[in-house]
Amino acid sequence: MKENNKAKLLTLGIAVVLILIICGISVVIHALNKRNSQDTSSMLQEDIMEYANASQEQNVTASDVTKKEDETKEPEAKEEEPDEAREEEPKETEPSQMTENEESAVVVGEEENTPEETIMEEEAGKQVSGEEEKTTAKWQKEAGENLAVVEIDLPRQMSEMKGYWEAGNMEAVEDLAYLPRYRAASEKLSGTTKYYYFGDTDENKRPNGKGLAMYTDNQYYYGEWKNGVRSGNGMWIKYYVYDQNAKAKDSIYLQHSYSGTWANDLPNGDGAEHYDFIDENLEPYVGYNRNFIGNFKNGLYHGEIYITNYYSDHNTKEWSGTAKDGVWQPMGEKDDKGQYPVIVQLTEPDNYQWMAEKANKNHGVDGMISAAK
Repeated sequence: MKENNKAKLLTLGIAVVLILIICGISVVIHALNKRNSQDTSSMLQEDIMEYANASQEQNVTASDVTKKEDETKEPEAKEEEPDEAREEEPKETEPSQMTENEESAVVVGEEENTPEETIMEEEAGKQVSGEEEKTTAKWQKEAGENLAVVEIDLPRQMSEMKGYWEAGNMEAVEDLAYLPRYRAASEKLSGTTKYYYFGDTDENKRPNGKGLAMYTDNQYYYGEWKNGVRSGNGMWIKYYVYDQNAKAKDSIYLQHSYSGTWANDLPNGDGAEHYDFIDENLEPYVGYNRNFIGNFKNGLYHGEIYITNYYSDHNTKEWSGTAKDGVWQPMGEKDDKGQYPVIVQLTEPDNYQWMAEKANKNHGVDGMISAAK
């Protein structure tokens, strides 16, 4: 009986111990689960905060980029309507009505806006559209030409030519000079030494600085001015135009020009005189003086002059001579015809150009229009 009681007590004790062990294990497991749950929740919260922070940083960066793009992006170009050209029509005065008290220049103010379409583009458009077909050489007048009825827009014409001259585009200047409207404007000055002017002026409205002048006889000057006269560096040029029935021997020149220094409205100092010829009108085996390079005095040769002449086959020869106030200095005795050797060929010292004494005077830039002459 006692043994049975002991066995029951032992069994009960073991059961209690097991229950306690199980309870202890349950408590431990519960504590561990609770801790794991807290850790997981904490980690999840941290992950959410990190994601939120990252999202916020990303949004701020995108906003900054958009702002910077807006700041650096150039505004869309708006098509601007051209301003109305402000042109001042010159007062056209007939040469016979000009008085001695009038200024020697018709001054045309500088235009602030250049024309949308140039005169040359207009002429090209006419030829393409068939409105005007060029049938003659540029140095020939059209049959039945009447410059008196040609429409002139003087400020625009002077502005365009000055622009090409400033750019050094002499081919464009030449093309303009042969157009009827330019020749018509030049013809209005016929019989005078007056000119149209476009450029810088002084307080008295006299040419002063740089500018372009148009004279009669298709003559132009572009360069420096002082107190109303050509002074400094500049270029003068004359463009020749002939009737269709002109004989070849009467129409050999295309252009005549002088480039160099000026004073008192005339070539003075170092410079170069030049002729361009109409090759098909030149006689074969004849040398035509083309360049005179050296010193000038009041438009005349003065000092040693280097000369080239030109042949219809495009060959050239070089010469040299010395002049004083437009008179060639003799290099030897006169011949039986009364002519003196005055110019010598550089490559053949025994070959001279001869000239009679009565013809040996006033040699220089011929045909130049100037009030100082």
